[in-house]
Amino acid sequence: MISRFIYRYIFKRTSSFVLSIVIASVFFERAYDHACENIFEWINKGRLWTHIKHKYENTSKMIHQHDVKKNTSNLEKASNKDKDAKKD
Repeated sequence: MISRFIYRYIFKRTSSFVLSIVIASVFFERAYDHACENIFEWINKGRLWTHIKHKYENTSKMIHQHDVKKNTSNLEKASNKDKDAKKD
């Protein structure tokens, strides 16, 4: 029964056979890629950027905020000195 179905709808015509090969190849490629990606992440757990970026993003934001505050205070001091110099 199933062999008759496979022959009639897949193997009988070349066009349907090629189409079934293409469709099967696409699904196999997607499944294989997904499996390899999961294995790679499992082996390298804790070493990939997606796993450790939270450690560095927060500190970089804090450092950036500190630098902005520092630069802003330096600019304010410089502008105050310029104002004092103009008054004299």
